[in-house]
Amino acid sequence: MLNVAVVEDEAEERRKLKACLDYVAEQKHVCFSVAEFETADAFLMKYRPEYDIVFMDIEFPTGMDGMEAARQLRRIDKTVLLIFVTNMAQLAIQGYEVEALDFIVKPLNRAAFLLKMTRALGRTGTRQGRTIPVLADGETVRLHVDRIRYVSVDGHYVVYHSPEGVFSEYSTLAAAEKKLGDAAFCRCDRGCLVNLRYVSVIRTGLCVVDGEELAIARPRYGQFKQAYAEYLSGSFAGMRGED
Repeated sequence: MLNVAVVEDEAEERRKLKACLDYVAEQKHVCFSVAEFETADAFLMKYRPEYDIVFMDIEFPTGMDGMEAARQLRRIDKTVLLIFVTNMAQLAIQGYEVEALDFIVKPLNRAAFLLKMTRALGRTGTRQGRTIPVLADGETVRLHVDRIRYVSVDGHYVVYHSPEGVFSEYSTLAAAEKKLGDAAFCRCDRGCLVNLRYVSVIRTGLCVVDGEELAIARPRYGQFKQAYAEYLSGSFAGMRGED
């Protein structure tokens, strides 16, 4: 299920876009959950980081325009896919300023829309694994769960270590474990969740995760080693730990 926001003031245009999404769903065997907003102001006021794709009109009769809304969106969410839908292609070209993925010119055409969405789907978690939102330094980033190497604890924060960077979120390790929802993450001690996909070596007292050595607490060593063996054999069902 992909969460989509449609920010468009004209009801008929929203209807047409939803019809195009239905066509893509049929052709690509995906499901969309669509939220509609009549103004950019209303969209930003109710914005939540779970959206995968945002379709943004540029011209609105009242309030801020789509380009300004996109700038504000990027201040709070750096990674959500943004696609402009407009009858003014020359304005959409400015989308590089806000890292827009693409733009679609009205009137909408199903075949052209499908081509655009094929590219968009390739950039969502659909092909690269599930993503989770992480609120770090007042901005929301989306991280691919299967690319996160490990999650550690630093005071009242959990720290996600991934190829995209290191991101700290005010939370607990138990909450992070629930958010990840991935059996391949195991605790090597009370303050660290390791993604078994990236473990290359296990020795007494430590494991090597993507080239980095992490300590394994003595009481957890046997469980962790068994979990890794089960993961490699394909029979691993997950190992949870207390916060």
